[in-house]
Amino acid sequence: MESKLASLPSSGALGIVLLAALTLAAARPLPPCAGAEPQNDGTPVATVGDTELTTVDLERMIRKRTLGRAVSPEQQRQVRAQAVRDLVDETLLRAEIRRRRVEVETAEVNDRIATISKDLSARRSSVDEYRSQAGLDQAAFRRQVEFDLAVPKLVVPLIDAAVMKKVSDDHRRDFDGTRIRVSHIVLRADPGSGSDVMTALLARAEKLRREILSGETTFAAAAERHSAGPSRRQGGDIGFIPRHGLFAEEFARRAFDLAKGEISRPFVTPFGVHIATVTEIDEGKADPEKLRIQLSQIAYQTVLEGLINQCRQRTEITLAPGIEIAEQRTAPQPAGAP
Repeated sequence: MESKLASLPSSGALGIVLLAALTLAAARPLPPCAGAEPQNDGTPVATVGDTELTTVDLERMIRKRTLGRAVSPEQQRQVRAQAVRDLVDETLLRAEIRRRRVEVETAEVNDRIATISKDLSARRSSVDEYRSQAGLDQAAFRRQVEFDLAVPKLVVPLIDAAVMKKVSDDHRRDFDGTRIRVSHIVLRADPGSGSDVMTALLARAEKLRREILSGETTFAAAAERHSAGPSRRQGGDIGFIPRHGLFAEEFARRAFDLAKGEISRPFVTPFGVHIATVTEIDEGKADPEKLRIQLSQIAYQTVLEGLINQCRQRTEITLAPGIEIAEQRTAPQPAGAP
């Protein structure tokens, strides 16, 4: 169990992992947060089961998210919605920790705080400085550390062989150095096109896919005739690509989901509407231990998010009028156009 825990994050999907926040806090002095906090008047913002959450709780979560950094006016709404999500998720997990009677010993909390203090001291900061920036008194800080220790104890026992097999099947090629040779067709709108252009492009791409699948044309011929990308001169072939770092995340993810010879359904990236196919696979040979750690982290995140979703489904959650909650993380930014 300990070896399993060693490679896992402390609180995972919540976006409130304490050690990461402490590292940020220690990096440099931070200016006061500009206007990201709600009024601290104790007004209810949400009810999660029997627990009422107020603006005091939301302010605490916002301060943990920003650690006192200034937030631009255009970011304030997003930060607030993400903090509401974190607050609801934390409340759900705390209830689940109590329900399953997960225990954290006082000595474990003391040891973790000592480790945090040593780490911050090496960065010329301190626990007191972090607590001040995060808006936590000493008791609240200890409760947060206890929570961060309890979450892995809740999650890790749920990661069984079936979970690891599915994660390995789904994600191994993401990290083992596998490269795939991809051909694609990209359709782009003409300048000044109307608002319904995306629907039209998707329909056109689906028609091309059906023609390829039926044998009316080949993928290469369709690319040469219809693709707006420079790879049309090579029948859509863009060569071997890695999973990360070279192309837009949405394009790479969709391509790596394909089996050899499979033709994707049309999908959208910032660069247009695509159809893709994989023509060759160069299997990776990653270090087994490094791969195990990466897959274990994905398994942890997957199980944690699944557990939170289960808690949501069986718990009544009510938001006060005007309170927004972020439902998902911001998608990765595109790395480059295929």
